[in-house]
Amino acid sequence: MTVRVYHFDEQLVMSNGQQATTDITRILLKALPGSLQVIKAHEANDRRGTDWWVERPGGRFVGVDCKVRATDWAAKPPGRRRDDLALETWSVVEASKIGWTLDPTKQTDYILWLWQDSGRWVLIPFPFLCAAFLHHQREWTRRFQVARQATPQSQGTYHSECCFVPRPVVWQAILDLYGGKPREGAGSCKI
Repeated sequence: MTVRVYHFDEQLVMSNGQQATTDITRILLKALPGSLQVIKAHEANDRRGTDWWVERPGGRFVGVDCKVRATDWAAKPPGRRRDDLALETWSVVEASKIGWTLDPTKQTDYILWLWQDSGRWVLIPFPFLCAAFLHHQREWTRRFQVARQATPQSQGTYHSECCFVPRPVVWQAILDLYGGKPREGAGSCKI
């Protein structure tokens, strides 16, 4: 199993950088038609799962958790190319704290992945993603790469773990769950 070392503060600076902020604002205003503005969430909301608030007509706000990555492996040459999404299985391995992707109590509406080097992005409704991963976790962690991340802190190092699931596999799982499949044995719908 691969273990990479990341410093939380460095990752936070990258996620909160001016270019990332500009890109996130532009993407969310375009991806969620009719949106009025995008606002950076307060740190207290960020810890619960929402990095950005998008104001919708009628005063409604939706929360977005952003996963900003420096390198887009889908943009690499053939042989090195990998079009996948990092889905967290464990947030803190040592404390058996479940990862955000498997936590139905996470307080956000959408997950946005943004790859800084290519500008590519993916936006998925969080409840759909959570349900798909809960349904396929065992299969996907057997089939696809699993890696750990070490994050040094003043109190010591903790590890998180994620599974790199191909983006088309994630979308197909969501479609299978929410795409309106007829019940088994049901006749065709006549109009």
